[in-house]
Amino acid sequence: MSERETVWFVTGEAVPDVDFGAGIELSASDGYPDRRRDCGVVVVTDPARVVETTAPTVCYTDFDPEDVPDPGRFDAFVPRGETAMLETQVRWLLARGPRREPSAAGTESSVSTIDERSRLQRLYEGTTALVAAETTSELFARTLDIADEILDFDNSTICVHEGDRFRVCANVGTLELDHTVPDDTGILGETYWSGESVLVDDVREHPAAAPNDPDHRSVVSIPIGEFGVFQAFSTTVGSFDLTDFHLAELLVSYAAETAARIESEETVRRGRERVEALHGGAVELAAVTDLEELFERAVAVAEDVLAFDICNIGVVDGDDITPVAASSGVAEDGVQKLSLDDGSIAAKTHLTGETHVVTDMAEDEDAEPAKSTYRSGLSVPIGDVAVFQAASSLPDAFDETDAELAELLMAHVAVTADRIRAEDGLREERDRSTALFEQVSDAAVAYEIDGASGTVRVREVNRTFEETFGVEASEAVGRDLTELVVPDGVTDAAELRVVDGESHRSEVRRCGPDGERDFILNVVPFASGGRADEGFALYTDITERKRREAELERQNERLAEFTNIVSHDLRNPLSVARGHLELARETESEESFEAVREALVRMETLIDDLLSLARQGAVVGDPEPVDLGEVACRAWQTVDAPDATLSVPATATVVADGDRLDELLGNLFRNAVEHGATRERESAVTVTVGPLASADGFYVEDDGPGIAPDRRDAVFEPGETTGGDGIGYGLPIVRRIAEAHDWSVTLCESATGGARFEFTGTE
Repeated sequence: MSERETVWFVTGEAVPDVDFGAGIELSASDGYPDRRRDCGVVVVTDPARVVETTAPTVCYTDFDPEDVPDPGRFDAFVPRGETAMLETQVRWLLARGPRREPSAAGTESSVSTIDERSRLQRLYEGTTALVAAETTSELFARTLDIADEILDFDNSTICVHEGDRFRVCANVGTLELDHTVPDDTGILGETYWSGESVLVDDVREHPAAAPNDPDHRSVVSIPIGEFGVFQAFSTTVGSFDLTDFHLAELLVSYAAETAARIESEETVRRGRERVEALHGGAVELAAVTDLEELFERAVAVAEDVLAFDICNIGVVDGDDITPVAASSGVAEDGVQKLSLDDGSIAAKTHLTGETHVVTDMAEDEDAEPAKSTYRSGLSVPIGDVAVFQAASSLPDAFDETDAELAELLMAHVAVTADRIRAEDGLREERDRSTALFEQVSDAAVAYEIDGASGTVRVREVNRTFEETFGVEASEAVGRDLTELVVPDGVTDAAELRVVDGESHRSEVRRCGPDGERDFILNVVPFASGGRADEGFALYTDITERKRREAELERQNERLAEFTNIVSHDLRNPLSVARGHLELARETESEESFEAVREALVRMETLIDDLLSLARQGAVVGDPEPVDLGEVACRAWQTVDAPDATLSVPATATVVADGDRLDELLGNLFRNAVEHGATRERESAVTVTVGPLASADGFYVEDDGPGIAPDRRDAVFEPGETTGGDGIGYGLPIVRRIAEAHDWSVTLCESATGGARFEFTGTE
């Protein structure tokens, strides 16, 4: 490679974000320059384009090589979007040098050129088989097959890094599968830890070499990202040339990209399976009727589903927290009784009702682990009943996802514990004298079975029943119970099952004076087994609990939504920081460093605010009068659009949370810049902010192409986007912030045909 090379993109579209390394200049145009013969590599995005050049040429497109006219014109094909492969391919072509002109038929130069192009073409065709691999084991086995069949590497291996060792997971040659060596061994360890490929002509002259086979002489060693190392061996000195080396690098780059994709998909799959398994475990917990069994099963679910090997549950008993259930990984002395007054993590968890994550117990003054080997911990409250705790021998073993899943599981445990305690109380109440009937806190009815018709007739009701179902005792006695409380259309009412003389419990929906509500129905006959003529039916109102469960589910959905919101709002300050950092490198301007600092501060503020928003559900703080124009100008500074213009012809005072208003305007500005440009003006969009003339409120409008009427409702939905680089969360954020201020937002057309957002009710 010469001291400075040029990679020229022949394209009519944006050049991808690539990094070919030092000494390589990147240029682009819709046509090809006259000085093309001085170019190192040409990249063409339109396979039908004909470029006359002696420089190596890469076709960067989604077209299959078989569908490209005269594919022999190109030295390599790279699928669009695979930038890492493109970088590797270009670097290899630059190292190989310019395309040689055809020599006389049969000469060595001609044969060599044809052979290189043939191997490269076969390699590209072969790597298409890698994309179909579903596991890394299958991927690495296919990689070695390609190395053997196309690159003629008849002795090669792939070692994956596991813990502090390398394990042979795929092999063509003499090594044994699953053979392991320490991760600081020889060229293998040096390649992995340095992340740099190496070509060794004679391992006897390499200071770090420790060959597995004493007959090995030359080796190609290439890192596979964070997964491991590819190596090809030969018993001959200098068996591999630079072409072999760079083709191997190209093959391994394809394998590394595919392995990363497989690993990402596997992580998503495992996460989905984990949540599904957790849901299944929670459903099983709901059927438990004994507190001790409930806590034991909860620990088992945490151990099996959440992979918490060391965990336990302690029940709050007076002023103490007493262990009642522990996982199989907990030693006999691994848990201890704790006092609520000792300031421990468990005590703080119960007293505050908040989850605590301890990243390193050695550095937390409140952490007093039962065993010194415990380094990190997770503590989650179980209502006001108990505390769940998990520990690990490694620091920082629990992340936010672990905490959220544990909280979700323990929320189910808390609800079931409340239900079990309620049922236990009802059973005790059943055993008391009928004289205590009025003291039952839930709606209760004493029933008797009509022997002729089998009808469940009311014999007596308590005061709570009267209040719950809006009927006087005098009106209820003697009537069919199902007619009093069962909604119309329900023909299989649970109350009808009592004629078999068995206790019965179920969740039901029954009619009250204010409409239908949710209850736990417990039917307890006086006699056990056989047919019973009398008994009690008790209705425990769980409407509020069901509402809390639904809210918990909505909160979990919001957590996922806010993850995307955070990434959305961080894009622009990150872009500003990156741009000013590059400018600072060139000019050493203090203003640029200050701009970077301000962008980082804004990113930190966004992270703190939005994470707080995700956890607390609060969108705005205390509103106060703010100047609309000042906030608009401040928000405009976060928009990276030098050709765009902000206009504030008139301002007004708005009662709002200034930071949230800043965020609202910033999202609207970025939406206008990203989607409001036209071909004639490119990005020179004008955004105008001002007060509404006919109502208390303000507007934000642009002079871009606008939003079609049939799209104006859809754009406020999460994930909806009209193009550009947005991910579809900008306008949903705008609507959420507006609703939190009790503002209404209307999307219409501006006077110039652009988008106009009107916010009313701002006083």
